[in-house]
Parts: sequence; structure tokens; C-alpha cells
Amino acid sequence: MDIYKIKKAVLTVCAGLAMLGSAAMLTMAEDSPKQSVIVQGSDLSAVREAVLSVGGEITHELGIIRSVGAKLTGAQLEKLRTFKQVRKVYENSGVETSAVDKPACSVRGKTKLRMKGDQIEWELTNDGSGDVHLDSATLFWPAANDRLTEVEMNGDEIIEDETTGVSATFGSEDWEGDDRDIMIKRGRHTKFSLQFDNDVVRDQRSYEIRLVFREGCSVEFPPPPDILFSGDSDRQAKRSYVTSMVDAGRLHDQAIDGMGVAVAVIDSGIRAKAGMMKYLDEGAWGNRRLLAQYDALKGREIRRDSDSDDNGHGSHVSSIIASSRYKDGEFNGIAPNVDLVMVKAFNAEGRGSYADVIRGLDWVVSHRHEYGIGVVNLSFSTEPRSYYWDDPLNQAVMAAWESGIVVVASAGNRGPDAMTIGVPGNVPYIITVGAMTDSMTPTISDDDTLASFSSAGPTVEGFVKPEIVAPGGHIRGMMDKGNKLVKEHPLFHDGDSYYTMSGTSQSTAVVSGVVALLLQAHPELTPDEVKCRLMASARPAVNNRDELAYSVFQQGAGQVDAYAAVNSTASDCANQGLDITADLDGEAHYGGLANQDENGNYYIMGMDGYLWSNGYIWSNGYLWSNGYLWSNGYLWSNGYLWSNGYLWSNGEILSDGYLWSNDYLWDDGYLWSAGLTESAYTNVWVEQE
Repeated sequence: MDIYKIKKAVLTVCAGLAMLGSAAMLTMAEDSPKQSVIVQGSDLSAVREAVLSVGGEITHELGIIRSVGAKLTGAQLEKLRTFKQVRKVYENSGVETSAVDKPACSVRGKTKLRMKGDQIEWELTNDGSGDVHLDSATLFWPAANDRLTEVEMNGDEIIEDETTGVSATFGSEDWEGDDRDIMIKRGRHTKFSLQFDNDVVRDQRSYEIRLVFREGCSVEFPPPPDILFSGDSDRQAKRSYVTSMVDAGRLHDQAIDGMGVAVAVIDSGIRAKAGMMKYLDEGAWGNRRLLAQYDALKGREIRRDSDSDDNGHGSHVSSIIASSRYKDGEFNGIAPNVDLVMVKAFNAEGRGSYADVIRGLDWVVSHRHEYGIGVVNLSFSTEPRSYYWDDPLNQAVMAAWESGIVVVASAGNRGPDAMTIGVPGNVPYIITVGAMTDSMTPTISDDDTLASFSSAGPTVEGFVKPEIVAPGGHIRGMMDKGNKLVKEHPLFHDGDSYYTMSGTSQSTAVVSGVVALLLQAHPELTPDEVKCRLMASARPAVNNRDELAYSVFQQGAGQVDAYAAVNSTASDCANQGLDITADLDGEAHYGGLANQDENGNYYIMGMDGYLWSNGYIWSNGYLWSNGYLWSNGYLWSNGYLWSNGYLWSNGEILSDGYLWSNDYLWDDGYLWSAGLTESAYTNVWVEQE
């Protein structure tokens, strides 16, 4: 976006403000009907007192953005605007609570055995709400292994018996030692291992194991076909390829599959009942994992198993995150055992208002502990109308991050030009995702390119965005054939349950799934630490001279790598110098390290080698490098205190910081409509790429 476009945009906003001001005068009469609004201030109790003092009716409290919901006449609203403690006024709605309990007895085993020499090892996880105790074990093995000599659980010997033949059954009365209690504690992993006389046969299909627990549940290897979704049990299954493209399959083999983590998806809803859409409702082991649904359009919870998606976008995004459908050795979803919480905030047209999305975010934050929500996926975007901190949707997003939820948002589909990052992707704290494409060859990486539609940074405030890119070109996901998107673009549906779409919505879903895997493996991580490890482990696109194929303003740190992220130990490399609490309180706001020189080139202040002209750099293919040497680490993800506005200029250092040009200022911020009806969109259709 060049300087003249921004001037035009500012003039358009100013014209809109004048129209809004004239319209507002019409609502001031004493006899005007009451309006349902959200009143925001710096202190919740002070705002509440102000509303009551003018005779308004309190309907809800929205702590996520320090607001109350109220009904006010036009005259009351006009009087309320004179109160110093009132910052903004827009629409309000309420939320309800609900909870879903985990089963007491639930044990899961990895889908593959680990084999080494004369031993095999099976990793188990207790996913239930209580401890479980092993009651019996039934084993089958190939004759070539010869005798079974030892059975261990978590390193403790439980059977020492040179058993001949090819099978054995043991009960708790056979455990070694007096009064042995073979237990797996709640939420813990353990290893069940067998040792033989000879080196073991490597064919996984040669083994069968069944463990029964005193509490009533059992676990089997291999999993029953109707649970694993392989072979003839699901002949219509297709590969999605995203799992292998981000190296998530190796984590699945280690039982890192999202179990115990919930992702909230704020989108158009979900269809999870009809036909093969069941793979969204059921995890990889047949467990029901769609925990709850909330309709933010109506302000109420709906049945967990409702088919709430009329558009199709929400189902498609959810399937990329979580589908448990299995084909050719890999799951369709990045986190096939993750729990899902669905928030419907967009209608059949894929449109929603700021108020709808804020209401959904408020509900998610309020229910994060009940459902174990660690991630929220925001696969939508709209153009910025103010600085990031003065946007009410961004404020809600920041509050969600501050509460401990990792927020993953799309960069937008307005690329390839610079400064096209949308809301809420322009929030500096969160993880913003751009898109790459595999050029229709998902098993070949050296012809990959950055997707031309993927929005690029920097943001108006000078932050480098996106932080990361992920597969977002012609991504295969699940969508019911009755959805509106299928009817509008039928050529991309297979007639069964798969639909192919391109966009940063899809790449955002990939990263949300990866974050779920990371949080399962490291539940102690904060959102800032998750962001750091994702960036530090990403693989940037480089050419044959080991130079960046794309600017950091286009690809951020590079393509997400699930396996590397889970195994990363990086720290203190994201959001340094930023204080989100002070930002939300209005005490401090921040600028990033990006600037523009006199020739229109974007660069990062204080760092060499990151210059980008305002033109799209196209590469005919590149390599994803895991050894690229970044200069000064990830300092470009940091920020510094905003002082008198950091406006675009040639980067001259002044006493109060870097002065950028006035053409990037909004005059006193955008005047948000009283109903907060500004639009957000789940998808801007882009051609398959």
C-alpha cells in the first residue's frame, strides 16, 4: 500500500466520521428507543456506576475489555459520553457457562511400537480423570522372537518368566513381588516393554497386546480398525499432506497428538455429525472431543453436537487443526486427538461483526479453564481502522493472550503488497500466519513458493508481520456438500466430504494445530514462550546462495516445523520490551523496529541485511533451511515505547525516537459505530495456488 492510498483511506474515514456524527444527532431525542451497547472504560466498576447514574440498565459485564453491557436511550447515551471514565461505546451481549467431564478411566497407546535389539516398547498415556491399575495383560508375538523373558512397566519388572510359544496371558496375581500395584497416574505417560531371547521381528503387524485395567477400561495394540480409520473401514479417505509438510507425523508416533489440549475456533460453526464429518467430533481413538459450542451471533450456548456451520469455512479450518481421519500412514489433521471448542461468530455468508467476535472471545476467555482452552484460532481478517491498541477487537485479542491463551491469527489475503496485514493479525503480541504453497506437488519441497495472496508487513506501527508461514495453498479439508461455499465453488468439492481451499485461513489452522502439539508436550509454556519456540524453530526460505528468498516482512521467521518446535529449548526471543498489561491499561503503547528509507525500501532498524523494496519478490522455488544464521536473533519481533507517534520517515534519530510521516496517522482514532457493526470476514476467496 503506497502513501497515496493511505491518504485516500484517511480522507474516506474522515468523511465517514462526518456522516456518523450527523446520524448520531438523530438519536438524541428523549423518546428515542433504548439501544443495546457496550460501554468501555479503564475501570469496570467506574463504568458501571456511570451507566447507572444516567438511568441506564446494566445487562452484562464484559471484563475482557473492561466493559459493561447496557440499554440506553439516545439522551442517556449522550449524557454518558461526557463522563471521563467512559472511553468508547459499542454493542453488548452475554454468555452462559457449561462444563464437560473427562471419563475416569481412559488409557491411550501409541500407534507404533518402538523396537530395538531384543526389546519392544509401547508408550501409554492415562488420559482419564483418575489413576488406573493394571489388572491383566494378553500378548502375542512372532515365533522368531523365541521366548518372552521379561515384562516391564515404566522400568519396573512386573514379570520375569521365560515363556515359550507365541502368546501369554498374565493377571495381577502374577506380578513380581508382594502386593505389587502396577499403576499409571492421572495425566502421566508410561512405557510397557517386552524382552525376548532373540532380536525382535520388525514387522509391527506381528504383535498384539491387550491391557485391561481394574477401573474398567482397556487399550489394544494395534488399535481396532474402526478406531484407527485405516484400510477398508474408510475407503473414501484421502491424504491432506499438511501433516507431513510440517513434520507432525513424527510427533504422532510419539503420542504427541494434541490430547489434553483444547483449541477454540472462532468461525462460522462446525458440522460434525453427518457422514464422514464425524472425524471432527471424534478423536483418533473414538473419543468425543467436541466439548462445547457457543453461538456468538445469538449470545447463547448451543448443543455440543449441533451442525452449526452453514458456510463451511469453520468446518474446513477445524479439520485442518484436528481431523482424526487416517490415510496412507498419516492423519488429516495436525492434532488428531485435540479437543475442540467451537464459537460461531460468522453467518452463512462468512460475515460477522466486531461485536459478534468480541462476544465470542469473551466467552472463550471466561471458559478457558473449564475446557482446557490453550489456543484460539482466528482465521479471519479485516482492514485496520486505527492503531492496534485503539481497536476494540484487538483489545479483546490482547486480553485473551494476557489470560494465558495462545492466539493464532491469519495475516490476511490482501497480498502481495507491503503493509497489508489485517486485524487482528496486526496485534504485535500474537502469532500471525502467512501462507506458502507447494505448487501442487506436496511431496516435493524444492518448488515451494510464498503464496501471492498472503498479506505482508510491516504494520503501521512498525512491527514485522507475519511471524511465520505455513501451508495455505489448495489445502484439502473436510466440508459438507450442503455448505454455501460448496454451492458457490462446486468444482473444489469431491462430492463426498473433502473440499480444497487456499488462504491464510488454512495456514493459520495448521499453526494452531502445531501449537496444540507444543502445549501437550510442554504445558508449562506461556504464550510468549510458545511464540518464541515457533519462530526459533521455523525454516526460512533461502536460495542456493543461502540468502533469504523472501523478506522477513513476507515470510517472518519461515515455515513452521512442528517437530523442531516441540524439541526447541529457545527462550526470551519474542515480545521482549512489550508490556501487554500496560498496553491494555492505556499506560504505554509500542512501536516495532521496521522503517522505510527515502527510496521507499523497508528495513529493520539496527539490523543489516533485511532491506525489502516495496515490490513482491517472486521465487520459482527454494529450500526450507533449518540452518540459516539469523542476524541478532529475533530482535525484530521486539518493540519499544511509542512516543508522540512513530511516523514513517527516513529513519532519522530524533530526541523522542523515530519520526515517521504524518500520512500514517489516524486523527484521534477511528470513530467506531455505536453498534460496533464493522465487518470482519472469515474468507476472501482466492484462486487455488
